[in-house]
Amino acid sequence: MKIWEHHVIGPIQTNCFIFGKPEAAVMVDPGGPEAPEIARRLLDEEVEIKHVLVTHGHFDHLGWAPDVQEVVEGAKVYLHENEKPTYEPFIKRMPAQFGLALEIREPDVWIKENQILDLHGLKFKIIHTPGHSPGSVLFEYITENQNDDYLAKNSFFVGDLIFQGAIGRFDLPFSDPNDMQKSLTKIIKYIPSPSKLFPGHGSLTTMENELKSNPYLQAIMDKRSFF
Repeated sequence: MKIWEHHVIGPIQTNCFIFGKPEAAVMVDPGGPEAPEIARRLLDEEVEIKHVLVTHGHFDHLGWAPDVQEVVEGAKVYLHENEKPTYEPFIKRMPAQFGLALEIREPDVWIKENQILDLHGLKFKIIHTPGHSPGSVLFEYITENQNDDYLAKNSFFVGDLIFQGAIGRFDLPFSDPNDMQKSLTKIIKYIPSPSKLFPGHGSLTTMENELKSNPYLQAIMDKRSFF
């Protein structure tokens, strides 16, 4: 059984992805109240979300992870260790402008740079890309197959580091423009051109497209500052 779902959820239209084995599915970025509803519907279809990967600690990516855990017993939440001092302020303060009060719960697993996660046979490498937030990461899907049952080879969940034709904000509390430029420089060198990019917001894209048309990547390659 192949599981693949892409939902746009929450007050800031977050991309939420679900895929994997029915007994241990993966959710990326539960950034809206629809996330636990999706988990409940899948549970009724005998699909259990056991792993919740979070690209960074902003409320529109992490905020509804505890609600998913209330639906699926034993689901684990993964967040980069550099978000330890930042995720609580974002869960407390930022949702207030939308009239939300979200539960604050420490992630189950603090992940780190170059760590390999083996989630019931689905493997991901952690690429630390601070700038938008201190603990922003990419989840690189690791497989030897060009096209397997769940994702293609060279697939990256990139959060709010890079979007189609744009990049994530670096003017928020705990953001850092210098780190953002370093992280973008890092992925220009690291991510193969044909790779598929699954961003936190907006349309899906490829590294090839962004190298050709993203003005921020072009500025870096031309050794021009963009801030």
